[in-house]
Amino acid sequence: MNELFDKLILRIVFTAFICLTLFLYRFAHNILYPSNKGIIFQKFFPSKNSTESLHFFARLIGIGVVFSEFHFSLSEGFLFAVLDFFIRAIAGFLVYLISLYTVESMVLYNFEYHDEVIKRKNMAFALIGLGHAIGISIILKVVLETAGSSISMLLFLWLFALVLIGFATKTFPIMSKLSFNRLLIQKNMAVAVSYLGFFLGWSLIVSSALNTPLHQIKWYAIQVVLKILLSLIILPLFIRGIKFIFNLEDDLFKLVKVEGQQDNSNVELGFGIYEGATFFCACFLTIVITGRIHFDTFYPTF
Repeated sequence: MNELFDKLILRIVFTAFICLTLFLYRFAHNILYPSNKGIIFQKFFPSKNSTESLHFFARLIGIGVVFSEFHFSLSEGFLFAVLDFFIRAIAGFLVYLISLYTVESMVLYNFEYHDEVIKRKNMAFALIGLGHAIGISIILKVVLETAGSSISMLLFLWLFALVLIGFATKTFPIMSKLSFNRLLIQKNMAVAVSYLGFFLGWSLIVSSALNTPLHQIKWYAIQVVLKILLSLIILPLFIRGIKFIFNLEDDLFKLVKVEGQQDNSNVELGFGIYEGATFFCACFLTIVITGRIHFDTFYPTF
C-alpha cells in the first residue's frame, strides 16, 4: 500500500513539473512572437474572439502532442529523471516554436497575426495555423523518438525535417486549384480546409519517412529521401483511385463557367473539403504502402 501512495505522490510531483514547463513555454512564445507581445500573459476569454481561441488552443494541442513523447525514467534517481526531462522539454518546445515560426514565415509571409486574428478575425487564417500546429507536432514527436537523448541528433533531425516540410509546402499550388493568397484575404474557408488536409497529409508522409532506424546519418538521410520519393509515386495513384472509385467530380471550373466568373474567388466550402479530405486520405493510405510493408524473409538471401 505504501508503494502505491509513493507512486501516486511521484506522479503528482511530475504533473506539477510538467505544468511548470508549460508556464515557461509562455515566455518562449512571447519572445518568438513579438507582434502579440504581452497578450499571452493577459487573461484569456475564449468567447471574445473565436479566431484567437482557435489559434491559441491549436498551439496548446501541439505542445501536448510533443510532450506525449517524453518520459521519466527513475532507474538512475529522481533528480536525474527531472533534470533529463527538463532539458528535453525545454529543447522540445523551443524547437516546436521555432518550427512554427519558420513554416508560417514561408507560407503566410503576406499576412500578420495581429491584422488577421485580432483585427479581421480571419477564421481561415486560424484554421491554417491549426494545421501547422498539429502537423509540426506530429513530425517533432517522431524526431524526438528517433533522436533519443542526444541533443545533437535532435538538432540534425529537426533541421532535416524542417527542410522536408518546407519543400512540401511549396507544392500546394500543384496539388490544389485554389488561389491561396487571394482566397485567404477574402476569408474563404474552402482554401483553409483544403490546405489543412494538404499540410496534415504531408506531415504524415514526412513523419512516416523519418520513422526509420538511425544507424548512420548518411544512409538514414538517403532512406528518408527515398521513402518520400516513393510516396510521390504512390500518392497520385491513390488520389486518382479515390476519385474514380467514389465517382468524385471536380466541378470547380464548371461552376465558374456557369456563373460567368473569371476566377475562383467565390468557391464553395464543399470544394475545399473535397480537396483536403481526398489528399489527406490518400496520404494515410500512402504511408501504409511506404512504411508498413515488411518483406522480412520474403526474398531469399544468398
